[in-house]
Amino acid sequence: MRNPDEVKPDRKAFEASPPPALKFEVEVDRQGCFRFPAEILEKLGAGPGSRVRVVYENDQVQIEPDLHALRRLYIEPTSGCNLRCQTCIRHTWNEPFGSMSLELFDRLCQQIKELPFLQSVMLAGFGEPLFHPDIVAMVRKLKEAAAVSVEITTNGTLLTEDVSRQLLEAGLDRLWVSFDGTSETSFDDIRQGASFRLVLKNVQKLRELATGMNRPLAIGISFVVMRDNIDDIRNIEELIREVGADRVLMSNVLPYTEEMERKMLCLLALTCETFANLPGKPRISLPRLDINYLTKEPIYHLLKGYQNLFMINNAISAPTRSCRFIKDGTTFIRWDGKVAPCMALLHEHVTYLYGLERRVKPYFPGDLNDRSLPEIWSSPEYHDFREKVFRFDFSPCHICGGCSYLEGNEEDCFGNTFPVCGGCLWAQGVIQCP
Repeated sequence: MRNPDEVKPDRKAFEASPPPALKFEVEVDRQGCFRFPAEILEKLGAGPGSRVRVVYENDQVQIEPDLHALRRLYIEPTSGCNLRCQTCIRHTWNEPFGSMSLELFDRLCQQIKELPFLQSVMLAGFGEPLFHPDIVAMVRKLKEAAAVSVEITTNGTLLTEDVSRQLLEAGLDRLWVSFDGTSETSFDDIRQGASFRLVLKNVQKLRELATGMNRPLAIGISFVVMRDNIDDIRNIEELIREVGADRVLMSNVLPYTEEMERKMLCLLALTCETFANLPGKPRISLPRLDINYLTKEPIYHLLKGYQNLFMINNAISAPTRSCRFIKDGTTFIRWDGKVAPCMALLHEHVTYLYGLERRVKPYFPGDLNDRSLPEIWSSPEYHDFREKVFRFDFSPCHICGGCSYLEGNEEDCFGNTFPVCGGCLWAQGVIQCP
């Protein structure tokens, strides 16, 4: 037996690092009331008269933010792009491409000052943000307008050293880079017109500049997974190290053709409701386990069995029949100033499910060319739409399919009228955006 002093671990190595979460203790008075700290109220979007939801589920209590506090804003600088990726739904459009004018953007920046709970702005949409000639100015103007985190999603091909330096000087907080492959072969095939080596070099140079300029910058990887590149996930950790990413967001491909639908990896998940945490199914709670030749088959069996799986009382599931954009207090500004509630309703497009074509029409509660963003957000129409989508009493088109209602998003068999969301793949947890 060895001497304890010889094998004693470094205590500092086992001390908990400062948690990224905000944690507070609050005192409950005799009436059962307690006060939230200001930092928590801000995250909840809670001010005088606000209504937050308290949810007791899976033996845990959750407090959900106010649906009607605008906390995250997506701005589409342009619908144009310098690439023709095989995964891009822009191939189905019948609408003109365009870019946001600086006049419109400046007006929007002034209106942002009237949104007390806004926390972040994402410059992204269905185009390439760096394709806009004034993207650096947009980042700078947003940082000057409000104390918000500013993010960009990019394909990385236009991220030259000069553009990188200007974005850092403007105050960019996070950059999401689309890597739909961890090797040159798969990446270059999917992202036609792009180069894996070029994008990797551009992002690495950006990191180097950020360090040299002492500018904190977070980097995330956006990865569209499908049959063509699923095996690349084995090498994702190497890509994470090379890029210096702290987050990886994976999504299924959005099927805009029958061929793209055949490349999806989630059709059984949709029809059999895997990872859905459905009521009425047995609940199985697992401990931490080794992943090896002894455990991989039993674990695979449990995952394939469509049970409600938990890991020490933490659900292994994704939200279904639930709109993340609504719950997160998000809205989208299209390049021409039209305001949409989500990515799915930003542009007209076609998707396929079970071999059937579904044409999705956009929905706009307002237009910045007619009214201000605060006026549109607080309008009765938009308020009622958020409440309706939160309840999500739409027919489950993603499961049954086959009837004429699946052909569009104008009505469903539950009596809902445009826009209906039962067939939305974002709401079913198979498509996600940074």
